[in-house]
Amino acid sequence: MNDASMKDVATRAGVSTATVSHVINNSCNVREETKDKVNRAIKELNYRVNPTARKLRNGHSKIIGFVVSNLAHYFYMELGNAIESVLNKNGYELFYINSNENPEKEKAQLEMCRLENFAGIIVVPVNNNWKDLEPIISNIPTVFIDRKPNSIDRDVVLTTNKQSGFDLTCKMIEKGAKNIAFIAPQHDDTMQLRVDGFKNAMKSNNLEYDPECIIFCNKRPKIYGELAEDNDWINILDYVINEKHVDCIISGNDLFAFGAISYFNKKDIEIQKDILFGTFDDTFWMNNLNTEIYSVAQNKKGMGEKAAKLLLDRLNNEDYEYDEYCIEASILTLNKE
Repeated sequence: MNDASMKDVATRAGVSTATVSHVINNSCNVREETKDKVNRAIKELNYRVNPTARKLRNGHSKIIGFVVSNLAHYFYMELGNAIESVLNKNGYELFYINSNENPEKEKAQLEMCRLENFAGIIVVPVNNNWKDLEPIISNIPTVFIDRKPNSIDRDVVLTTNKQSGFDLTCKMIEKGAKNIAFIAPQHDDTMQLRVDGFKNAMKSNNLEYDPECIIFCNKRPKIYGELAEDNDWINILDYVINEKHVDCIISGNDLFAFGAISYFNKKDIEIQKDILFGTFDDTFWMNNLNTEIYSVAQNKKGMGEKAAKLLLDRLNNEDYEYDEYCIEASILTLNKE
């Protein structure tokens, strides 16, 4: 472990700590001979700059918080990679924070971002209503991504949820679906927009939908395994298949798709033959299935890059009205022969 301090470097180089600071931060003209002494001492002592200490000395931070609802979900890791790529090129570091779908934890994490003087934050929100949370981040540039909370006015980056719900439903109807169930995680604006697109597609194709076959679950799953064994999820699928006799199921995201496919396998239900199936998110594991999957592919790279650029604009004091930005998604047929 390296315990060398800036004072140790100054003593070794025979200069003041202020001079060491100037060399490290390139904040003042220092003679080349002195720079060489300081840099040699840094190397000999294996001194490492403390980013937090530098932040406190300079009075500002180059750290951006990425407050994520579920870091176990690959979707958010891909968003993070895109965000980080843009921020790193502009001198900022991304700090990943997992709220784990917990509203109280999210609130505590926002407080931490404020107290640690983060330069800005990008948030996949858990709380729907941000009336009580807005004061916490009132002085922190903030961009929301993937989900849009209520009672707060900030930049938001989403996918084309309503249009994608429409397009995916039309794809399933094209494949022969008539009686469709739409099953989604806990209700929020993102899922509601996807359902609205589903309803519009049914209407446009002169089909009736059963309101009892639009089901929002009472919790958000955090990992794939939770759905494979979740009794509530199994009961929902039993209900729409055995009582409502649907010929098609659309899943609101890939976590629920995993649960549905696990159920189909256990019940020996052949996808796209015994029941039609489509989902949001083209996750990596779907390519290992021995059946076609119709999927909404969100542009994760485009969403992440847009969120990062919007935040950089705010950090650079760009003054324009907050807005909602929708990045276009596409419909894929995976494992098509």
